Amino acid sequence: MTHGVIRKSVLVALLGLTGAFNACTYWHGDLERIIDESERDFRRNLVGPFAEVSMKDVIANPSAYKFVNVRFDAILNKVGEKGFVPFWTTFEAERYISFSAWPGDAKLWMAEERGRSHPLFFVDKRGPNVLDLVTAGRFSVVRISGTVMGDYELKAWIDVNRIEVIEQSVYTDDALSDMGLAKVAMAEKKPAVAIRHFEGALKGIWTTPLRLEIHLTLAKLYEGRGDLQMALEHYRGAELNAPDNEEALQGIERVKAALEGRSAAPEAPPQQQ
Repeated sequence: MTHGVIRKSVLVALLGLTGAFNACTYWHGDLERIIDESERDFRRNLVGPFAEVSMKDVIANPSAYKFVNVRFDAILNKVGEKGFVPFWTTFEAERYISFSAWPGDAKLWMAEERGRSHPLFFVDKRGPNVLDLVTAGRFSVVRISGTVMGDYELKAWIDVNRIEVIEQSVYTDDALSDMGLAKVAMAEKKPAVAIRHFEGALKGIWTTPLRLEIHLTLAKLYEGRGDLQMALEHYRGAELNAPDNEEALQGIERVKAALEGRSAAPEAPPQQQ
């Protein structure tokens, strides 16, 4: 066999092998996962590992977290912030989408906390998370994994490597407004006003801890006013959010007993004219 024939045979074999790899459905990222056996998704280019931290701590002391990979839960505010500072930071509007968020435990019914969202999160437009970000509604609970790339002006400039939507739109603006007014009414000892606004808040607040708090507060307010049926309804609402909550369970038993006592009480004899 001549050298020319051998070279042609080798070339044909290589072309065939290349075609087989291109046709393979495990190529482009999945092949690496199979070989690696770690379940990592190589297409996402995760940098990790990420340190579980508080967003409030990162924002309060960005220099301590500079170049650290961090992960925390947050509440999404606005996509499309204008926080780009060329030259002084690594982020450019041509490549990144910016967004703002609050810490996951922010009390957004309080004006001072609602006005302190952090606007310096940046997601690469070419990354796999852009669609999740732009389709998530405001007030969605998200889990952010990223790297603090700088502390320019003593602020945390965060390169977001991954954003996961945990729960969509857990608040409405009206519900947060009602929650704030209810808290003020409680401080001013106006139970009727507080009840009205807490009931309104329940229509647009979907986080379990906050719904539990509202149900328990309403139950105690109604019980104090003698409206045992409404008190029982809200103690049961609290139980739905936290089945093992002792305050809810004791409230249900106490109010049920009071209602049964009412129904078992003998009727007063009619007064003689």
